[in-house]
Amino acid sequence: MGGYRCIRATPGGTLVAAVIAFILFGIGVLALVLRRDLVIKLLALGLVNAATILFLVSIGDRPGAKAPIQLPGEVAILADPLPHALVLSAIVVNFAILALALVFVMILVERYHTTDSTRIEQEMDRETDEEETPCL
Repeated sequence: MGGYRCIRATPGGTLVAAVIAFILFGIGVLALVLRRDLVIKLLALGLVNAATILFLVSIGDRPGAKAPIQLPGEVAILADPLPHALVLSAIVVNFAILALALVFVMILVERYHTTDSTRIEQEMDRETDEEETPCL
């Protein structure tokens, strides 16, 4: 076969992938909550997205399954293509969300000269307070 080897999935491999996905998801959510830097928050959001995709791929894995194209009279374990289709859609949507969020962060940095979310919030509160006070 020209030096190619068939790599088989281990039976516990899907469980390991699911556990890793949950750990990555937890780290991402923790970073979203605890970090104040907007760029770090975007990276954490990307980590949460990657963990979700890893989990969807791990639940869609069936060791020994074949592609869901079956000839008449053939009996085989077939792989479910739905989780993989969801993963492809999730990758595209996640890329669009992260790109749009990065543009928003760039606009905020250009306006407030910081990526610290609390400083941006304070500056926005200061701006709204200045707009609400009437000029005499």
